[in-house]
Amino acid sequence: MTQIKIFFHKPARLICLYVSVAAVACSLSAMAGDIPGVPSELPPFIERGLEINFSNDFLGRGGAVDDFRTQQLSLSAPAGENWLVVVDHSTLTLTDAQSPGRNDQLSASLGYRLLERSSPASVDRIMVGVGLRSIGDFAGEQMQNGFHRLIDSKVESLPYTGDTGTDLTAWVDMHHYGILRGSRIGNEDWQLGYWLRGTALATTGGEWDTVAGIYGTLSRGTFDAWLGLRRDWRSGYDAAVFRETASAEDDLAVAIGIHWGPVVLETVQQLNNDASYGQLRLIAVNHGSHHLAEQPVRLGIEAGFQVPNIAYHLGLRLSSTAIAGASGRWRRSLIVVSDFGEPQYQDDSSLFLKSEQLGAGLEWERTISDNGPWTSAYASLAVGMRREQLLGDGPRMGEESGSVKRGVLLLGLGMRVHAATMSNSWRYRLQLGLNVSLPMEDAMLEIGNEGFQAQEPQVTMLLGMSFDHS
Repeated sequence: MTQIKIFFHKPARLICLYVSVAAVACSLSAMAGDIPGVPSELPPFIERGLEINFSNDFLGRGGAVDDFRTQQLSLSAPAGENWLVVVDHSTLTLTDAQSPGRNDQLSASLGYRLLERSSPASVDRIMVGVGLRSIGDFAGEQMQNGFHRLIDSKVESLPYTGDTGTDLTAWVDMHHYGILRGSRIGNEDWQLGYWLRGTALATTGGEWDTVAGIYGTLSRGTFDAWLGLRRDWRSGYDAAVFRETASAEDDLAVAIGIHWGPVVLETVQQLNNDASYGQLRLIAVNHGSHHLAEQPVRLGIEAGFQVPNIAYHLGLRLSSTAIAGASGRWRRSLIVVSDFGEPQYQDDSSLFLKSEQLGAGLEWERTISDNGPWTSAYASLAVGMRREQLLGDGPRMGEESGSVKRGVLLLGLGMRVHAATMSNSWRYRLQLGLNVSLPMEDAMLEIGNEGFQAQEPQVTMLLGMSFDHS
């Protein structure tokens, strides 16, 4: 594949598109998902780099009942030439049953590329991996209801089933891609090909997850599309929520996907069950040197969201020669950051904490890649103000507290990875980080004649993107 280039004369429109698509994809009700703990479905001729994967019924049929694997968030990143780290968080619910309930699934694995054979006419790849898969309460309720509050959707009040446990996992992921017309060398002509995939995961608890697929592919330059059939099998699940989810995901489906630059969209439409879903994936891959990746950022615009306390995140970075200078490996910028949302208050699905936060300060960023300026690390320090107010839902619908404001100290730490060129001066990067918010003083909020602690320290994970002008 050649260098990603997205020529877009009005970057603001593309920024709005990415933010809107990500928000919709992460907040609609879902009905199924992919095998947790293994690499996502991606043709083997697309090199795997940093990937953020949102799975939901975006681009799926959806449904009237918000059941089964209702939300799925996966991260994968290379850890050396042949290694891949995969982390997956899934929220599972079961409402249409005699004993409704919910549970979460948290998976992590380390994969190794056992075979990589590539030629102008074909690609063969085999990866194997081992990991852990746990079930329990991993803030899935807070994440689901926090997203629902952002889009004014129905809050799901379901008790956790109490099922807990951790199993070892082992998996194999096999791909074969062949050219029917054209060549993988060069990107001027259309290439017609086929892709075969087989993936299986087993746990020490006796669970088996397997998928097999056959697809036709069409590629040109940085655009790829695929259409085909995939068959999922799930077995060995005992807990009710997981057993019903496995039954819903066990089916034959039509899969349609497109890849353009840093974006992958895929929809999986089942033929017999109702568990159709879609995926939005943001990927960053090193395709060779590009002058923008080497240029210092003059203006940066951040957009993303925080988990598990769900909130939108917006940020602005402005490099200043007065403070940055030309020396030193760390590039300094003035920053303004804003976070806003209505996350669920702890484990109480009838209370939500409307939170608005604004801060300003400094950020330091430096390149950490060994093979070019593709990955950078950053750290930030800012001060600001946070406003909080309790809002009721369900049995507390219509109730609200007063609001309190407190000064906060804001700390940020993370990484940005170059993903695509948008124009001659704009580029796009994926961003992962940790945000820490430390109020100067705590507070109490009263609602329904009850007092609740507010203005507490928060540590959240930031998943987002950065649009940078050089």
